[in-house]
Amino acid sequence: MFQELRLGIKEKRMVKMVYQNSQQDIRYCRVDPYKMTDKKLYGYCHLRGQEMIFNLENVLSVQLTDKNYTIHTD
Repeated sequence: MFQELRLGIKEKRMVKMVYQNSQQDIRYCRVDPYKMTDKKLYGYCHLRGQEMIFNLENVLSVQLTDKNYTIHTD
């Protein structure tokens, strides 16, 4: 799972992610991963339409896509 996220960050490729939020709800989202630390994933969440910080312990699965992204700056 972390290998797919690292590759997504390196190659600027969108990932499909299954994530459990703080209310214990399961979410399916597409994310443009920008950066990853030991505990956090930073990226643009297409479900929410904004940049988000995800706790890696709540990421249940990751699938790397073929779709590339560009980082949007305002």
